[in-house]
Amino acid sequence: MAAAAAAAAAKPNLLLPVSVAIPSSRVSLPTGLVCSARSPPPRLRAAAAAAAASQALTSPVAAETPEAKQMRVETEAALEWGGVCARLAGFASTAAGRAACGEGRVPVGRSREESERLLEQTAAAALLPAPLDFGGVEDVSAAIAAAAGARLLAVREICGVGRSIRAARRVFDQLKTLSEETPDGRSYTPLLDIMQDCDFLTELVQRIEFCLDYTLSVVLDRASDKLATIRKERRKNIDMLESLLRDTSTKIFQGGGIDSPVVTKRRSRMCVGVKASHKHLVPGGIVLSSSGSGATYFMEPRDAIRLNNMEVKLSGDERAEELAILGLLTSSIADSEMKIRHLMGKILELDLACARGSYALWINAVRPAFTDRDSDTQLNPNSECSVFIEGIQHPLLLEQSLSMVKESTRVGKGQLSDEHLVSPMPIPLDMQVRNDTRIIVISGPNTGGKTATMKTLGLASLMSKAGMFFPAKGTPRLPWFDQVLADIGDHQVVSVF
Repeated sequence: MAAAAAAAAAKPNLLLPVSVAIPSSRVSLPTGLVCSARSPPPRLRAAAAAAAASQALTSPVAAETPEAKQMRVETEAALEWGGVCARLAGFASTAAGRAACGEGRVPVGRSREESERLLEQTAAAALLPAPLDFGGVEDVSAAIAAAAGARLLAVREICGVGRSIRAARRVFDQLKTLSEETPDGRSYTPLLDIMQDCDFLTELVQRIEFCLDYTLSVVLDRASDKLATIRKERRKNIDMLESLLRDTSTKIFQGGGIDSPVVTKRRSRMCVGVKASHKHLVPGGIVLSSSGSGATYFMEPRDAIRLNNMEVKLSGDERAEELAILGLLTSSIADSEMKIRHLMGKILELDLACARGSYALWINAVRPAFTDRDSDTQLNPNSECSVFIEGIQHPLLLEQSLSMVKESTRVGKGQLSDEHLVSPMPIPLDMQVRNDTRIIVISGPNTGGKTATMKTLGLASLMSKAGMFFPAKGTPRLPWFDQVLADIGDHQVVSVF
């Protein structure tokens, strides 16, 4: 496999293996930096060889080997890819989207075609007239796993599943309406395509909504005829019991047996309060408990025993029927596990696409294009360069500056305090790497921009593979790299907050 590498005279080294040859180069850098040819260090040569062997033995979308995964993780850490993902989290609308970005699980294209598809989605999302409403979409992965594992779901969990599926349908309907009402509705096709093969499980959602109250998180009477009958009998029994106890408590109060009528519950049974010295006012009653001082007894009148027994029985019957209904709903969710996971995965994909679009608008980014080794130089005079990027700025440094500018506008009209000085914008870089160049060495003084330059190109490569736009001029062009490997020896962090 051919490879392109940027290496510093001292510690920083960067290797970018790519499936196309990267032949001579010109990089516009801050004054004092010099480009020259040099062999890559042994560690990166070994990494490139391992990556090439892995690519030769496996398909482009095959699972990573442990060695390849370790090198990828090290590269992402060196290039501060997690910082870019963390910024993207601020534009995600769902809990799952924010979690994926915060944990660095932003999908990166495993093939050029997949990266092109991600870029198309980002371009479509950037055209949305307003953000899509993902309200109601919850992270239900734990509930789905529990249902599949034969654990009975609680009412709240089942309601969350129903709300999320219903909300997913609303998001799709929003996109479909935009596509139909916008003159150039085909612009949103890449986003619609994400949801096209989804099953919105209408029957399951209707069943959940029929049985459960989303607001109160309770099982409704109409969930089953048996439950409706039990609750009707229980309400009638409670009315009779409460009426009896109110009458009894009033008589006790009138007889001086209590300072004010008291009807309460002790040991899951309804009872009345009476002074210990006046318990004779409740003949045949049962003492269920007493106050802390022992001065008041809580007694169950004799006539209330049968009604209390009926209440305990009906309460148990009601709970058993509720559990049976929840069991049926849990079973239905478990049966639809794969469809629900697929739907929620697509919603996550759509949320990340919209987040990429919003992030691109925030940093005024442009869409990159992947170069082709067989491109026609007559049609494109810049096709002799596999990397052709003008005015690129490090995205983390740029966003830091934009955030500080936004914050500074709150201080006053035209006047900034010393504590809110605007951070200077990062220096734009022009990068041109000819097709016949294999190695680039950047040398120059300390703090001259060598590390920031290499990290900028490395991040641009990762961002383009992940379908993200980056801040540059025109239409930046670079190869779709099979592997991006970086070994930054001084462990600089270019984004400082």
